[in-house]
Amino acid sequence: MTVSLKGKNAIVTGAAVGIGPAYAEALAAEGCNVAVCDIREEITDLPAKLEAQGVKAVGWVADVAVPEDVRKVVDGTIEAFGGIDILINNAGKCWVSLADDDLDKTLDDYEGMVGTNLKGEYLMGRAVIEQLLKQGRGGEIINVSTDHHFTCGSPFEICNAENCPHPPHPKPRPSGGGEVMDIYDASKSGLHGILYAWAKALRPHGIRVNGMCMGATDSWMIRDFFGFPQTRGEEDEEQKAEVDTWMAKEDTAQVVMDLLKEGPDGRTAQNINLCVGRPTVLEPPLPNIYITEESLNVA
Repeated sequence: MTVSLKGKNAIVTGAAVGIGPAYAEALAAEGCNVAVCDIREEITDLPAKLEAQGVKAVGWVADVAVPEDVRKVVDGTIEAFGGIDILINNAGKCWVSLADDDLDKTLDDYEGMVGTNLKGEYLMGRAVIEQLLKQGRGGEIINVSTDHHFTCGSPFEICNAENCPHPPHPKPRPSGGGEVMDIYDASKSGLHGILYAWAKALRPHGIRVNGMCMGATDSWMIRDFFGFPQTRGEEDEEQKAEVDTWMAKEDTAQVVMDLLKEGPDGRTAQNINLCVGRPTVLEPPLPNIYITEESLNVA
């Protein structure tokens, strides 16, 4: 059964550039009121664009790693819309980190990536959960993670893609982002522990918690990581060939909308893999093997 999102109230973090504004615009197109935040000043331009779709929208310059900013966004959303139904925990940071980096860079890497990717999603989620429980009408939390840790190679035994470019046998795609992304991968790995704990605790309250494990998607972050031009069409021939393999952010946003439309009876505690080479669609839910179905259904 497909559930309408019209009239729902949503928060999207990290919505100034990249995938975040695609999520926000897709929500507005479905009739959701949308609150957005980002550390970038450009975020203040997005609410007017969203309101042009006939919904309410508000936005703040805010850092999800700062508790006062988290409270500002959550309280401001409640004041503007009267409540919260959906949280898309999208804010993230990523750059090169190496095992032999010096201590000063190591500390900066930790505070930057763990602060946003793990602490930020944790703080924002906890603040929204408090409101969802108070309202007593269920809700949706989507934590944006990475395909580095949930791929068709992890666990490959339950891959359900018919046309996967990394077939389960004999050579599944390995997990992990490689030696240049140690703290990024660590920060995103932590989201899986949060996912299972929250899903189990919140299922009796009609609150679903899922993870979007994102692969290479044409966005500000990945272009910045590889040093590619931010404007489409300015890439050299080799860069364009690489970009052409990436997923479109609008397509990944549609997958998130389809997930939300499953409603309270839909999947929970699922890491949903979107990676290059697979169709950018919401695939059928996989069996929960890291958390038991029985534990999710305890009232």
